[in-house]
Amino acid sequence: MATLTVIVTSVNDAEKLKYTFEGLVEQTTEDFDVIVVNTGCDAPAKEVIDRYCGEYVGFEAIDIPHCLVPEARNAGVKQAKGELVYFIDGGDYISPETVENILKTAGETKCDIITPRYYVAGEHEPYYDSWMDMLATVPEIDRFDRALLNTLDADGRVYKKKFFDLYNLQFPATPLFYNAAFLVKCLFGCDASMTGVAGAIYAKRNGIYKDGFPERGEPSEDNMDVLISVYEEAYSNIKSIIEEETGGFDGDEYTAQEILTVYFTELTDRFYRYFWYLSDEALEKLRGKYEAISALLTAERREKLNKNFSDLRFPQMYITRKDAADLPLFSILADLSDNTQLDEFINSLYNQKFPFFELFVKESAANDPSFPEKWRGCENITVLPDSGFYAKARAEAGGLTINVKDPTPLDPRILSELSVTKAPRSFIQYMFASKRKQYSAKTYLKNKGLAIQ
Repeated sequence: MATLTVIVTSVNDAEKLKYTFEGLVEQTTEDFDVIVVNTGCDAPAKEVIDRYCGEYVGFEAIDIPHCLVPEARNAGVKQAKGELVYFIDGGDYISPETVENILKTAGETKCDIITPRYYVAGEHEPYYDSWMDMLATVPEIDRFDRALLNTLDADGRVYKKKFFDLYNLQFPATPLFYNAAFLVKCLFGCDASMTGVAGAIYAKRNGIYKDGFPERGEPSEDNMDVLISVYEEAYSNIKSIIEEETGGFDGDEYTAQEILTVYFTELTDRFYRYFWYLSDEALEKLRGKYEAISALLTAERREKLNKNFSDLRFPQMYITRKDAADLPLFSILADLSDNTQLDEFINSLYNQKFPFFELFVKESAANDPSFPEKWRGCENITVLPDSGFYAKARAEAGGLTINVKDPTPLDPRILSELSVTKAPRSFIQYMFASKRKQYSAKTYLKNKGLAIQ
């Protein structure tokens, strides 16, 4: 019987599945088996699964149509025979020495959880996750380690199978943050031990996105509730542990401040930066959560967060979508010569790291079939007649005006970088154009197999 079971959740893409399976076939040890959970692949992807399961000993498939990744993982754990279980999403990849190094580390440390290096690949610029790299070099990871708190939701970790059985653990059936929720239960609810292994590399393919977000992962009140519950549980457990170990808790302990800082940052990066995807009810809840976290932070931490997120004007946040529409920082005047990229261009505005703008579009563009339906009628979009468009838009503009004629999608950092610049108002248009060309050039070169810094 194999020592480690790899559980692969399928992706509906034959080429990406091949990429995952080839990484498994190339492993330098045979002391593992593979369970592929088919969540409803099309014929070409199913053919790839059947071929690998037919050709390689220890590869088997189970069919569970239309289930979420965490549900597929739970099903795989029930079938797993190995002492260790390793979760890989279809389209991801592990380096050839990964399983061998994991098994060696497991034998030496006897830890419940093993963390490898984490490499983000795919359509965007590839990089190693610096926080995961720190953890991968640590022989025994403190559950209060700041790097760990910053990687709660990362994939690629290996778990002892008996740990699931002993504590009746399961991944929660949510579209996002299931890794974080599961790891919080392991570390703070079950006192699991964790170690790193630098010789194992998990490559996460981050190109499986729709409109800038993972499938079913678009910012929403439901998804925000899941993240809030994860960090509330983590903070509560940390508080209890500190009280038990020290006999008291006054809220100023370093570890408690770290988890609150990460919590604040996660809410910002995953939700407030995608302001327009949220309802006013969700924004009100978000604002309340920021205030609650802020009340628990030291003055030093609050000052640091305000500095780190100066582009978002904390704590003077917009409370409703109408607030943001009435008091925009930028006014985008879109007079696009080509409407074929209209959908991508407008979505790129709403996916900005600093999405506080108003958009003026011509009537002809708004009536074009390519205009994205989900933004039609949004509070910060104004449709004006084609005739006299610029004069009317400038008369109504409430923020710094930026004229856009090129429909090329914007890099998500542009408005954020412009928001903190000290340049004169008259210089903003030039900076916008130059930054846009710079990022477009990078994208072009990367698509050609090159990269520039």
